[in-house]
Amino acid sequence: MESQLTGELHRVSASHRAEPLGRIERLRDGYVLAFDRQFDYPRSYVWNLLTEPTQVAKWLGKLIPGWELGKEYWLDMGGDLSSGTVLQLNPPTSLQITFDDSMGLESLLEWRVLKCDGGALFQLRARSETSAFLTEGAAGWQLILDALDHVAAGRPPGPDADWAALRDAYAAEFNLSHTMGELETTDGVTMIHFDRRFEARLPTVKDALTADPSQQPRVEQAEVDFTASGPATMVTVRHVVEDPGEAAALMAQWHAHLDAVGVDLDGDTPHISVRKLRVLEDFYRANTAAE
Repeated sequence: MESQLTGELHRVSASHRAEPLGRIERLRDGYVLAFDRQFDYPRSYVWNLLTEPTQVAKWLGKLIPGWELGKEYWLDMGGDLSSGTVLQLNPPTSLQITFDDSMGLESLLEWRVLKCDGGALFQLRARSETSAFLTEGAAGWQLILDALDHVAAGRPPGPDADWAALRDAYAAEFNLSHTMGELETTDGVTMIHFDRRFEARLPTVKDALTADPSQQPRVEQAEVDFTASGPATMVTVRHVVEDPGEAAALMAQWHAHLDAVGVDLDGDTPHISVRKLRVLEDFYRANTAAE
């Protein structure tokens, strides 16, 4: 669900079958991602893994300065800094925080550690107003919780599934599309590839995609397919990259345009800012360079 969860995690090698262990639920005002993990350890031990900065660093990221009620925090998850505010802190049961990433996306995270027979039930609920990076975030959080499993058992963290395959599995199981684009190379030809699902019928989506004259040249240069699925439409974009040095910029432009289409379909007026394009370009440059 958060963009920075994709950075380090999407380079993980597969060793087990990708199987979603979380749930993505649609709400009236957004989505919730839910995970439940059973631990055969005392609740106080699991709570310490969640709240002690030296322990948090082993499975989640470097926490600065720590979780303090009503205070801001920073979390370094492999080089990309997120921040937020601690809304609730009720030891040893619950922690609720806002989670803001460098892409400007905000979610609400709630962690609960509940006492149960033989150990503790660890719960994560992540709420977001949009589906942006939802499949990517679901895969990322699952691998993070896998790392927590290892740390709790005293083992070095070692992800057990391939991030990309896991993201695909979440998309298939919960009928969602990815937010990120990808670079593909076939027969020496490199192209960007986006799949975006919109909750609107095909003619409406097609009109929204071509409504902005400034985007028309880019749309005409790409191969764009529309697939109707009941009241929803999947848009598939493939655009040949002529200059590899321009790949990140092209991906950022398409990403922002598809975001704008979603805003338009929701009845609002889209605005693509220079700052957003710059952040997206940096994001894609970092991620495609690692592939």
